[in-house]
Amino acid sequence: MAFDISKTISLVRGGLLDAEVTWQSYLDGNPTWQQTATQLTGPLLIANVLLSLIFSRLAGGYSAFGYQSGWLASLVFGLVMGALGVIIATFVFNYLSGIFKGTPNFSRAFAVVSLAAIPAWVAGAVGALIPFLGFFIALAGGILSLIYLYRLMPIGLNVPQEKRTLHFIASLLLVFLVNMVIGAFLGMGMGMGMGGRDYVASGEDRRAPAAAGVFGEFARQGEMMQAAGADTYDPPASGKLEEDQVEAFVSVLRKTRSIQEEYAEKMQKLSAEMEANQAAGKDASLSDLRKIYSGAGAVVSAGNAEMEVVKSGGGNWAEHDWVRQQLRTARYQQGEGSDANAYNYALYQKYEQVLND
Repeated sequence: MAFDISKTISLVRGGLLDAEVTWQSYLDGNPTWQQTATQLTGPLLIANVLLSLIFSRLAGGYSAFGYQSGWLASLVFGLVMGALGVIIATFVFNYLSGIFKGTPNFSRAFAVVSLAAIPAWVAGAVGALIPFLGFFIALAGGILSLIYLYRLMPIGLNVPQEKRTLHFIASLLLVFLVNMVIGAFLGMGMGMGMGGRDYVASGEDRRAPAAAGVFGEFARQGEMMQAAGADTYDPPASGKLEEDQVEAFVSVLRKTRSIQEEYAEKMQKLSAEMEANQAAGKDASLSDLRKIYSGAGAVVSAGNAEMEVVKSGGGNWAEHDWVRQQLRTARYQQGEGSDANAYNYALYQKYEQVLND
């Protein structure tokens, strides 16, 4: 697989100026993921990281990875995080395409993610040349890449039109969650994916505010998860639950379900609105992407609502989880096996309707 720089330049130019034709032409060739990595993804990722670091240091613009100590550390960090972001997005969108009645194909998914990323990577490098406004240029490129990704997935993976909104939202959410987990594990925040989370003016000892919206929601949920993970609880040796513990547990479930039903209704309305736009032949707009961003943040919050109800109410997550496990064991054993199971199963039966809903 020989590298042809003229082919790369042609793909980048076409991806910016004549996107639809470029996408269709490239995908019709059924390139392998290795070919795409050699011809498009690798060169563009390297150029994005390298040029953004150089330009930001020369002109004082914004760089997605410029806050690492040392030029080499920033370069390595940028390349690793960028590559991981592409791989994670490819795996997630490809896997979920099968669930949403599409045709999973890793090579085509890799090509779709890479083609969609062209505006983000180009804008990231350009933004590094422009102080103060560079962040907004990079942000605009990231939003355009999301629009392209939304439009490209049905073409690349044959996701049915009526399923593509849900496929896109679910995939985008899962990508963000995986990035958040990996970022927290590595201690690097949310600096992954097409745009990165923190943009810093190179040469200045300051950081721009963390991105708002869905990223802010992820950060908040991550902080809450960290706080919940620090909770400890020393259960009684008897293994028996107190009735007030079960009542508190049931109260949390009721509140959680109310929150999740509210978010589910909002997401159903969003999906219906997007599908109506598709039926009318309307492409996704910036307004649509803002709604999807908002919806993704809402889903994150709803998915973690149980923990938030516990922590915001001053509860102990470790104790709450222990109560859950004791009730679960009592249910499956139907009160047999120990005195604790028998006692806990009686409590379970008292609240069975709520627990089973």
